[in-house]
Amino acid sequence: MFFHAPVFAENNRSNNIHSNIAYVVDVDTGEVLVDRNSSVISPIASISKLMASIVVLDSGQGLMEPLRIEREDIAQQSSAKWKLKVGTEISRKRTLRIGLMSSENRAINALARSYVGGRDAFVAAMNLKAKELGMVHTHFMEPTGLSSQNVSTAQDLILLLEESMRYPLIQEFSTTEKFSVVDGVHPPQPFVNTNPIVRNEVMDVLVQKTGYIAASGRCLVMEAKIKGRKIAMVFLQSKGKNTRFKDALFARAAVE
Repeated sequence: MFFHAPVFAENNRSNNIHSNIAYVVDVDTGEVLVDRNSSVISPIASISKLMASIVVLDSGQGLMEPLRIEREDIAQQSSAKWKLKVGTEISRKRTLRIGLMSSENRAINALARSYVGGRDAFVAAMNLKAKELGMVHTHFMEPTGLSSQNVSTAQDLILLLEESMRYPLIQEFSTTEKFSVVDGVHPPQPFVNTNPIVRNEVMDVLVQKTGYIAASGRCLVMEAKIKGRKIAMVFLQSKGKNTRFKDALFARAAVE
């Protein structure tokens, strides 16, 4: 298990970071490179989908089992551009890929609905896993992150990133650049990664997830290999569409 080195509320490297919450750590040595409000509890939006993905993979349910997107999977609060069409039949594995790379809420809702015991049992498993990982300031109310009651701290999210790194499929799916769903019924449905750093291949990203709701601001968690070092980054409460990505690029430059 990863242990944190001693941290400080603010350090010099934080001056060029614009997210309200920022935490950058060398995961091999425990060195804290940037720390701004890392213990503050905040809504985490679609970062929640990393934990949802862990629960899916831990369940042992067949990844090739077909799922059907139902009307009940529609997330009414979502304004996402890319959405799986109701009636689409797709394997659990592809559903998970789209949920991670494109932050597709219907995909995650379908995965939770098809979990043994249903959605409530799925969310309970998310909270149990958080407890097992020592994420003491983390709580989930639903699987997608659309609820402002899905909360965590930057320090807890480093633990979630490290756990996510133990799952090769989460690494692969969260860093997929684009993917099209072809089910033989609907026209091909294209999806792209929500992270331009992945799409533009400007960093060796190992695992990542973006998120946004009004209560959380723009969010990004990411682990990347930089100059041979594995660097974990958490940026929450970012204002402006690209601020979190610029913060990640600054963190890379600081390491280099």
